[in-house]
Amino acid sequence: MLTEKQIAVLKSENDLLHIQLEDVNLMIAVREQELDLLRERAREAAAMQSKLDNNLFEFEQMQNNMGSYQQKNAGYYQRLQEMEDELYESVKEQLKYANALKEFNSIQANLHDTNEELQEAAEVYKKMLQMKSTLAQTQSNLEIAEIEINSLKEEIAALMASNELLIQKNMQ
Repeated sequence: MLTEKQIAVLKSENDLLHIQLEDVNLMIAVREQELDLLRERAREAAAMQSKLDNNLFEFEQMQNNMGSYQQKNAGYYQRLQEMEDELYESVKEQLKYANALKEFNSIQANLHDTNEELQEAAEVYKKMLQMKSTLAQTQSNLEIAEIEINSLKEEIAALMASNELLIQKNMQ
């Protein structure tokens, strides 16, 4: 049988394991929220990348058209000026999208790091489950050993009683 001290130690260790399990579960929940946020940012960055590609294509098309407008007629100068203004805004947007692409790459790196941390947390959780299983097996083995010890004590007591009877018979 376990002593009260051993039971208290096992309860304390069990409580500690529960606390650690709650911490791991909390960390996993936080990481999942971070992953959801990172995935959302990745989707936004992909949409921005698509818009950037479209804007780049439009920018190239506008550049091609500019030359032909200048050759066609000098009266189109006002419209050409407006197109240049639009191109300027487009370039500014492209710069914004280029920055967004950099941020997207950073987010991807963060996502990778977070995935690695989640992997590590999962491994810790598996080890904790293995430790619980080992503890249960050890407790079972301890109980079996205590039963065997008590049985052997009873056998020894019976043999000693038999020995004493034999000794008393031999003395008479």
